[in-house]
Amino acid sequence: MLTGSRHIELWRKISLYGIPPALALAGYNAYTLYNEHWEHWSHLPPLEERTEYPYQNIRTRNYPWGDGDKTLFWNESVNYHNRDKVT
Repeated sequence: MLTGSRHIELWRKISLYGIPPALALAGYNAYTLYNEHWEHWSHLPPLEERTEYPYQNIRTRNYPWGDGDKTLFWNESVNYHNRDKVT
């Protein structure tokens, strides 16, 4: 078992030499996955032309903010809901 100072030295080496490369690899992986996602998204039809299924955007009552139809995390560039559209 490691003694106090050897234990501290081990964790100092891990934090200095192990964590930065791990963070760099994780960041690179996240960046490539992000780019792949938006590359795929660019090949999809426009939001207005996509099929809106009955289970999407279920509203049992209006939200207390805005027009009552958009969630708190609504993003106009990714989310679409047409109340009048029937599938």
